[in-house]
Amino acid sequence: MKNLQNNPQTKHRLSLLKSGVAGFDEVLGGGFPRHSLYLIQGLAGSGKTTLACQIGFDHAAKGEKVLILTLIAETHGKMLNHLSNFSFFDERLIGQNILMFGGYNELVKGGLDGLLQLITEMLAKHNADILIIDGFRSVRDSSPTTIGLSEFMLSLSSLVASMECTTFLLSPTEGNVADSENTLVDGLIELSQHEKGMQLIREIKVFKIRGGKHLLGRHVFEVGEDGIVVYPRLEAISTLNPIADSASNSLVGFGIPGWNTITKGGVNRGSTTELLGNPGVGKTLMGLHFIYEGLQRGEQCLIVGFYESPLRLIAKARSVNIELSNYVDSGQLQIIWNPPLEISVDALARKILENVSDRKVLRLFVDGMDGLLDIVMHVGRARSFLTALVNELRVREVTSFFTRELPYFGNKLPENADSGPSSILYENIMLLQYVEISGINHRQIAVLKLRQNGYDAANHIMLISNNGVSIGRAVSTEKLAQEIIKNNALNNEPQ
Repeated sequence: MKNLQNNPQTKHRLSLLKSGVAGFDEVLGGGFPRHSLYLIQGLAGSGKTTLACQIGFDHAAKGEKVLILTLIAETHGKMLNHLSNFSFFDERLIGQNILMFGGYNELVKGGLDGLLQLITEMLAKHNADILIIDGFRSVRDSSPTTIGLSEFMLSLSSLVASMECTTFLLSPTEGNVADSENTLVDGLIELSQHEKGMQLIREIKVFKIRGGKHLLGRHVFEVGEDGIVVYPRLEAISTLNPIADSASNSLVGFGIPGWNTITKGGVNRGSTTELLGNPGVGKTLMGLHFIYEGLQRGEQCLIVGFYESPLRLIAKARSVNIELSNYVDSGQLQIIWNPPLEISVDALARKILENVSDRKVLRLFVDGMDGLLDIVMHVGRARSFLTALVNELRVREVTSFFTRELPYFGNKLPENADSGPSSILYENIMLLQYVEISGINHRQIAVLKLRQNGYDAANHIMLISNNGVSIGRAVSTEKLAQEIIKNNALNNEPQ
């Protein structure tokens, strides 16, 4: 305490206990302030015991002493049997750095005073660094008075602080209610589930961390063979650590000469481009041309797809004389394929951004924005999520292409699309669609928006051959208008 008084400007006054759970410390604001009392709550099966024990095993492996005290909960043998399925479990730590005790008898016989006495003796004897109390709901179920429970919580908080033992209470409850357990702890974490139709995801929320700056709101987590992995919500991260992207004047080509001419050299490096178009009009092929040109320039590239597997995508490219397999084999091109089923959009976003950062990716092609929107579980979230993702890509100076499906005919987006106006998300928007001329459907392409660069605003015929995409003549507005008038006249003739 003296050192802190002599150094009032100390930046980090509280030592943080790292959780050892991937992604969780980012939510916590760096970790748990040590020697404090935390309540981890959530209904049965939410993952409380797994989370707390994963923290415990991580620190026990580093030589710290961890005590696990169970009240009314599963037996020690059953708990260890369940934990043994995770990679963090190490049987050699049991009985050495991890000690397990039962406290229900002391609670029944001596009430809250008896339980507090047991905890005091355990901490004093074993000099523990971490204490986990599982089944803490039994304390309230023992019918203490409100004042008695508050006094117990205050005494326990003072005890663990003086004994320098970070303590976790596990309780099968939900909600930030005005109970002593919630109000008198130093931190409150809730594990819950969100259901949409037949799909269900796990979520974690930090209500409070005294002395810490944590991320607000809910964050998705998954339970796998390595235990719990937390995926901080991308919007929360971007809001907490806003970084302005830099504007670049250099241009990135499409790999399609005619289209480079129309756009006066391409798009700005680090910009985002939306390819809007009808099914089968050539959006994916345009994206593949864009990626192929980058590969030929020696750039690291990434494709994220939702509908066509990597093998099908490589075969499609090969059919138009674009050979990608050698670049995939060398690692210069990587393909992340995720059918839009039960996958976490937050996990996918982290996978994309880690790949971009680790490999210094310069070109990204996301084929199927509709697939990305399908896996956003919460209604109304898509717009903020996409805004955060696009901003993170800009900051990393990645030139990105996104395809978006229109109906077979026309250019109206689906009614349920909640990604917001495209003009907000993308600097550049290209429209690919079918147009009928003299009874024949032709592919047509046009620039709807191009940031920081002049362009040819005319509609142009788009051709696809064995050599890929090429851009033909401008569509004659006068001729097209004549055809439309003619078709309307025929349709309006009396039958």
